Amino acid sequence: MNNSDSYDSKLSQARGLASQLGMFAEENDIPKDLWDLLEATIYEFYKVSLDR
Repeated sequence: MNNSDSYDSKLSQARGLASQLGMFAEENDIPKDLWDLLEATIYEFYKVSLDR
């Protein structure tokens, strides 16, 4: 597996987790600023960029 595949895999995992937790946050009225921080932390944990 090359670095691109590894990065893409991590990005996919981060997006999947963020999506699932985003639905939870929406259903439970989690404040947007708290959710934004959690989402950024997820992407930081996976060491991927939120912008890619």
